[in-house]
Amino acid sequence: MKRILLYSGSRNNDSRTNKIINELKLHIEKYFSDIVLDIFDPISKPLLHSTGCKNCFNRGICPSDGLEGDYGRELKEIVDSADLIIFATPVYSHNVSSDAKIFIDRLSYWGHLLKLVSKPVITVVTAESNGGDLVEAYLYKIFSFMGATVVNSEVFLKTYSEEYEESMSSLIESIETLKNNDFKVDINEKHEATYQTLKSIISRYPKDNFEYQYWLQNGLFDSQTLKEHISKNFVY
Repeated sequence: MKRILLYSGSRNNDSRTNKIINELKLHIEKYFSDIVLDIFDPISKPLLHSTGCKNCFNRGICPSDGLEGDYGRELKEIVDSADLIIFATPVYSHNVSSDAKIFIDRLSYWGHLLKLVSKPVITVVTAESNGGDLVEAYLYKIFSFMGATVVNSEVFLKTYSEEYEESMSSLIESIETLKNNDFKVDINEKHEATYQTLKSIISRYPKDNFEYQYWLQNGLFDSQTLKEHISKNFVY
């Protein structure tokens, strides 16, 4: 059974960000009853701030995972098992919300692991009048570096409310297309370049280094290209 993660970085229940997430939730529940939906937001499932301890990079372990009031471990399990991630955030000072940034920070070490390779992502950005393009570009960069393929991104501006339905239709169409294609996506040249760069760097790490061991155990050193690695290790 396929799974979709709906993430909202807004704390305002009445926000446009949450309105969009709720509309997508209702549509998926109505038309795709065979899909499991996971909902994640900063109110019902908060995340503690990153501490800068670097344990995640050095040991692959976050000391905050499992602490009372923190849902980081659950988030990682859901993101890892999701067939599609829909990530929504409002624009705050031309950046993601503080809660959305915690999401990114807590998973940032996944960028060195290409943890999201071949996983589709849809980003949703809401803004009053401007800054949406900056956040859209930022999210594209972050998710691409983790290995994910951003298949669609919609920016909802309050000043262009007449485009709301068009953008919603675009999101729904993307979900339907992905489902019909068994959520299979292609990688691009940036993914390949990231793989080659990381492979060159991490292959020179000490053998007991966490990232080196992850690459070794997951066969990431064994292929000449990322496309070859995917063909060897991913079954659709």
